[in-house]
Amino acid sequence: MNKLWYGVGLVLGLIVLVVGQVSGEKLRIVACNVGQGDGILIIKGQSQVLVDGGPSGEKILSCLGEQMPFYDRQIELIVLTNTDYDHMNGLSSVIERYQVRQFVTADGVHESVALDKLRARLVERSIGVSAVEQGDMLRILGQDKIELKVLWPPEVEEQYVAVFGDQVGAEELQQILGASAKRGNLNERSVVLLLLEDNYRGLLMGDAGFQAEKELVKSGLLVDVDYLKVGHHGSKYASSAEFLAVVKPEVAVISVGEGNRYGHPTEEVLARLKGVGAEVRRTDEE
Repeated sequence: MNKLWYGVGLVLGLIVLVVGQVSGEKLRIVACNVGQGDGILIIKGQSQVLVDGGPSGEKILSCLGEQMPFYDRQIELIVLTNTDYDHMNGLSSVIERYQVRQFVTADGVHESVALDKLRARLVERSIGVSAVEQGDMLRILGQDKIELKVLWPPEVEEQYVAVFGDQVGAEELQQILGASAKRGNLNERSVVLLLLEDNYRGLLMGDAGFQAEKELVKSGLLVDVDYLKVGHHGSKYASSAEFLAVVKPEVAVISVGEGNRYGHPTEEVLARLKGVGAEVRRTDEE
């Protein structure tokens, strides 16, 4: 009899644990504490979108483990905004641990050991990588619908994105990476996303700086937003006064490492954010 009650208690405990880990239907945006880097997790019900993976596999997996139900081993969409180490490196560990249904990025690529590692993991798991550009819509359909509009970059060289697969030979790979590197500041090719959720708007700027911001203002695609993931970790070369005057964020989140050597976020950016009335939240402080 004791064994029976023990079994019943075990089952009830498991049910309580599972129910407790089921995400609510309300959409949440989690700025993961990945140190000096970006890792933004969007959750709605049982659907998740991960935007970048930070520099550390351990840190991004810790965030996913805390925020996702233990039984959910699938991520519906990963968006890599650019191939800098502090956005990309942790994604290799995510791909090892979770099933990934979609993976998208743009054409801002450059040679690195982290890129080689990510390419290998993507090929091992047979995960195709698609190119996205301005005007594309990324949709997670079903009951837990998540919708993202791609605002930047304006056009992509799709063959550059081919470096994430195994169909490109060594010589062609070097040619692509060399050509991409000659295009200038790769941060300005960073993917920029607008999250659309009923009347709520979230703007995720990746590492985009003044150049991309200026073109986005001219394009008329920017709107007043509720949530801003501040570009380039609060660098003084992003979040211009002209840009902020258009988007007017209620909350501005800065993904940044404590005591980082770049001095992010800069006083100039913090002052500009304060000037438009934004509530500033920082991963190095929370």
